[in-house]
Amino acid sequence: MPPEPSAGTTIQCPQCGGESPLPAGRELVRCPFCSATLFVDRSAVVSHYSLPTLLDRDEATAALRRWMAGNETVKGLDRESQVENIEPLTFPMWLFRAHTDAGKVVFVEPAAPTPIPQVADLEVPAGKLEPFHDPEASVRPIEPTIPLETAKGWVQQRGVHRVTETALVEVPFWHFRYKYDGRSYRALVEGSTGTVLAAVYPEKAESPYVLIAVLGLVLFGLEGLAISNPVLKLLAYAVTAIPLTLIAYWVARKV
Repeated sequence: MPPEPSAGTTIQCPQCGGESPLPAGRELVRCPFCSATLFVDRSAVVSHYSLPTLLDRDEATAALRRWMAGNETVKGLDRESQVENIEPLTFPMWLFRAHTDAGKVVFVEPAAPTPIPQVADLEVPAGKLEPFHDPEASVRPIEPTIPLETAKGWVQQRGVHRVTETALVEVPFWHFRYKYDGRSYRALVEGSTGTVLAAVYPEKAESPYVLIAVLGLVLFGLEGLAISNPVLKLLAYAVTAIPLTLIAYWVARKV
């Protein structure tokens, strides 16, 4: 567990154990002994890391377009949408290493509110962590506003109580705003892996697939009632499945 800040003016580095003065009003501190970057929360002093930004603006845009062309989005979204704005930013995440019955695990919790819930499910590859460094002037940093104790409580609600290490990680994102069919949407592209996160986006229509499923159930049900011979019944099922599959494929290409 990270050591709590003392009641005086010194803090203890969780990396090397060295004690150093805590400048008044400072949340970011560099250890004078091991040069580790530290974040001073209300309840503890923790290591401060960054994930490297491996995707530039064009690569992040390409990742977004690939996601738009996927199976979850409406057909043609990658070609017909217009990107209105691209903004680089960093988002803070609390990282917890813990021991469970399954072994050593890593949990992450958001350190700031986010309108895209999938951020809370983001996987942070611990092997890629780097000591925190100030982002470029063009990058907007999201400040951590969710206290460590609150995030720790979320982890404990999962049944995890043996937290061995805590850290604050700055995750790079490309924030996209795009327009499709007269409506505006937004998405995040994680700048280290290219993972796309979006809460609201133009989805494929579900009604055609529901109709196909209902039609299949009706046909299979009628065949099951009308045919008593098991071999003929299986043959009828196979014959019926062929046009249903072709219809589903056609719908997938058109919707």
